[in-house]
Amino acid sequence: MEYDNRGQIALWGKKPTDSDSAPAAKGHFFAHRDIKEGEQIEVALWKNDSDNPNAPKLKGKVSDKYSAGGSQAQEPKVAVDEDIPF
Repeated sequence: MEYDNRGQIALWGKKPTDSDSAPAAKGHFFAHRDIKEGEQIEVALWKNDSDNPNAPKLKGKVSDKYSAGGSQAQEPKVAVDEDIPF
């Protein structure tokens, strides 16, 4: 079985040899679904205490925006016209 990393994020810290203008952390994430321009995506990060110097400094999860109703935000439903004759 292949590892499914959809919805995962990892950031690596700045190397001692990087210039002062380099970002403090840099990384990537794997989308868990199609993402639209301007859409807000939740990101949660945890410190990675691995002893491996090549491991990401922060790891986390990418998810849909939380809604107070206890469910994740979903795609809006499109109205369907049932009177279409085909």
